[in-house]
Amino acid sequence: MSERTRTAIQRHWDLANARRWDEFGQLLHAELLYELPQTREYIDSSAGYLELFSTWPGDWTATITHLVCEEARAICVIDFLVGSEVTTGISIFELTDGRISRVTDYWPEPYEPPARSTPHMKRRPLRK
Repeated sequence: MSERTRTAIQRHWDLANARRWDEFGQLLHAELLYELPQTREYIDSSAGYLELFSTWPGDWTATITHLVCEEARAICVIDFLVGSEVTTGISIFELTDGRISRVTDYWPEPYEPPARSTPHMKRRPLRK
């Protein structure tokens, strides 16, 4: 299963970089949950996750620098390049029935969430 998981995550980034959105969408489980704990944002559908990627502004590329897979889970570290700026991203992926069903993203540098081009992105309330 680890090799299948590795292949799915590599294809995720390869297809995203190539902007091949129909094939990218086929990797996603219908009930995918995407979370950004840092900003409390989340998306609770594969359609929303696909839209987030397909509407992300600018000319960007993600390069995998580390990928550790165990059964149906993976931790992936990427260099996210936009123009000349590189940001490190850390994602925890979970697969169900061979499709990506959960993605939790961490960005080591603090930031405020940018304006999103998708209405699918929601934000949890601040806990007191």
